[in-house]
This record gives sequence, structure tokens and C-alpha cells, in this order.
Amino acid sequence: MQAETRQFRMHPKLLFDVIQRQAGTLGKAILEGVMNAVDAEATEVGVTVNETSVTITDNGRGFRNRREIEQFFEVFGQPHDPGEKKTYGNFRMGRGQLFAFGSNVWLTNNFAMAVDIQNKGLDYEL
Repeated sequence: MQAETRQFRMHPKLLFDVIQRQAGTLGKAILEGVMNAVDAEATEVGVTVNETSVTITDNGRGFRNRREIEQFFEVFGQPHDPGEKKTYGNFRMGRGQLFAFGSNVWLTNNFAMAVDIQNKGLDYEL
């Protein structure tokens, strides 16, 4: 019998569990959002907190096209290229901390991504 090369995969339940468990506190999740802004070369970051929501805004470069969203927003664990010169990010996992605390809407250039892992699991709207 001829051997074949196979690749390990991750069950979606494990990814959901990783997203949930990496979230420590809401403050840490907000810090992750600010760190993402720094890694996106933002020169201005705003954080607004009220009783029901947190809004993080920045003037970073954001996702420029659908391919970047599919490659970098959809895929957890995608390593950064050394040429990206990120200050904080290593494996594009931090946004999951924000996902764990409630529904999220990410606005970037001409795109919006709505994430609600509590009610929609790992599906999101683009």
C-alpha cells in the first residue's frame, strides 16, 4: 500500500474554545484592540466605554481588500510575516478576546464584519 501525506486539522469546537478561554478580562480585550491598532500603524486610537458597549476607533490601514480579510481576519493562528514589523501581534489571535465579550462589528475601509460567537458560533457576516 502506498503511503500518503496527510495534514492535521482543527475541529471548530477547539477554535471556539480557544477564543473563549484566551479572554481574560474585558480590560485585556480592549488592550488587544488598541494593540491591533498600533500594529496597523495607527497614529490615533480612541476608546469609548459606556454601560452597554465598547468602541475602539483608529486611523490604521485596516484590511484593504477581501483577500486580506479572508487570509488574516478569518484565519486564527496565521503568523505575521517578519516584513510586517508588528510590535505586538504574532498569530492573529487577539481579536478573539473581543469576540468572547459580546457581538462585534469591525469596520475597515469598504468592509464590515459582524461577529457574534455566542449566537452564531464561528460564522460571521461580511
